[in-house]
Amino acid sequence: MKSRTLLGWLLALLLLVTSCVQTRVKTYDALIEPRLGKSKKSEMRAVLGNPIFCKQEEKYEKCEYRSAYSQNNPVPDMFRKSEAIAPDLSPYEYFDVLHLYYDGFHILQEWEPVVIHP
Repeated sequence: MKSRTLLGWLLALLLLVTSCVQTRVKTYDALIEPRLGKSKKSEMRAVLGNPIFCKQEEKYEKCEYRSAYSQNNPVPDMFRKSEAIAPDLSPYEYFDVLHLYYDGFHILQEWEPVVIHP
């Protein structure tokens, strides 16, 4: 009997967390989707802050953006990777992480949520 109650609580908690995550994905979706095929990298920088890194993949340039998930603000410089100091040790649990893909003209073509926190 106790195991059923515990299982019920765990299931309810899982549903709650899942619904929160879905809402945050919808928030990013509403922010980014209308800009697909229209916005340049500089315009997205004004919205999401500077990317952590950009690298060329097959046909697109992939840029990673991290936002402080508590307020969706750009991540402070102290958490950004610095080649001179050490590898990037900033914990992902403090950030929402998005990958945006730009074509050769720096126009946003695709995006994907990598880590989204409730």
